[in-house]
Amino acid sequence: MQIVMSKHVPMRTCIICRAKKPKPLLLRHTCPHDHSRHLEPDLQGIGLGRGFYTCRDKACAEKIDRFRGWIHKCKGVS
Repeated sequence: MQIVMSKHVPMRTCIICRAKKPKPLLLRHTCPHDHSRHLEPDLQGIGLGRGFYTCRDKACAEKIDRFRGWIHKCKGVS
């Protein structure tokens, strides 16, 4: 009998709706490097620094610009 091992898929939480989903289904954003007040999209998902994830649906995408919960986690970025 052969045992098939499934590959581990990391789970991440959307910062807007708090839904837990597999990492490939979410969009990653990173802390701004230019001291702006907006998270920078990380389309490749491999950028340096703290990452925040959002769902790919329209509702969460529209709310990301108003979300400010990331500011204290970016170590003084203002």
